[in-house]
Amino acid sequence: MQGIYPLKKLSVLNLWFIAVCALFVFSLIMTFWEMQGLHNAMLGFSLTFVILIPVAFANIGWLLLFRSQSLSHSLHSKKKYYLASYTFSTGFFVSIVCGYNYLHSQSITLIDLITLVIISTFVNTLIIMLHQYIILQEIKTNADVENSLLKAANAEAANQLLRQQIHPHFLFNALNILKSLYKVEPKAAEEYLVCLSDFLRASVSNNNIKLVRLKDEIKLCQDYLRMQEIRFGNALICCIAISENALESGFVPSFSIQPLLENAIKHNELTEEQPLHIFIKQNDDRISVSNNIKPKLTSEGSTGSGLANLSERYKIISNDTLLIEADETTFSVSIKILNHGPSMQRYS
Repeated sequence: MQGIYPLKKLSVLNLWFIAVCALFVFSLIMTFWEMQGLHNAMLGFSLTFVILIPVAFANIGWLLLFRSQSLSHSLHSKKKYYLASYTFSTGFFVSIVCGYNYLHSQSITLIDLITLVIISTFVNTLIIMLHQYIILQEIKTNADVENSLLKAANAEAANQLLRQQIHPHFLFNALNILKSLYKVEPKAAEEYLVCLSDFLRASVSNNNIKLVRLKDEIKLCQDYLRMQEIRFGNALICCIAISENALESGFVPSFSIQPLLENAIKHNELTEEQPLHIFIKQNDDRISVSNNIKPKLTSEGSTGSGLANLSERYKIISNDTLLIEADETTFSVSIKILNHGPSMQRYS
């Protein structure tokens, strides 16, 4: 049995169950005696409430009473719970009915007593089954929440690991490119250094932030793309088409778009004769990153962990998934623009 029970749900369930049983008794009596049995129907309706309210809520009491014992002696505690529950319900049923018959000078036979025991056992079993169902549903719900939190933690840990792996490699390459540029194109080197500085500043400041404004993520992408344009020249062509309203009001997970750009550059050949075209476009409430496909002759290999990690983060935060489309000429990944960033700070 569970250590902590959903008492409010169990109480509401009791009231619904008692009401349904009372209406059933009322309807049953009226079916047999019609209007002549109205008095008996009202009496049966009232007695159902009188009997079932203590029995139903007593079962919650037994759960609470044996809760602490269930932690160390689960099987023994359950036996005592069931014994107490059925003993009380049967005794209460018989006491009320016998007391009523005594007050009205009506006799009760052995068959009547056996019938009462059978009815009380059946009704009490229904109550226990309904209680256990609610408790199991609560356990399942709590387990699902815990699993979601664990997935969120795992996804974020994986994301942090990817950043730690990518940034040193990226920085090493960037410094080598910067060194080469200063020898041949000082002005381009200065622009490259400014973009690199802005990119690294955003990387550090957003390192522990789960959600960022879309405009901040796009600014990060613009710095990254400008660095790559300086590096590859006319071999890389980029286009960004996003409304101002989406940029100001939209949110996305941090570092959700930039890795898509990095993947496109990493896995495709870039030449001035056949440049790589990257498009970042808004389609209603989604942002798509697409590029033409020209695989490198020597592949760097891919584990797919980046897209899998981003997909898991999106699923946890918004119950949305990435939309990935690919054909012989184009590869595209679409992510949803989130519009309720502040309420999601619980994931931070």
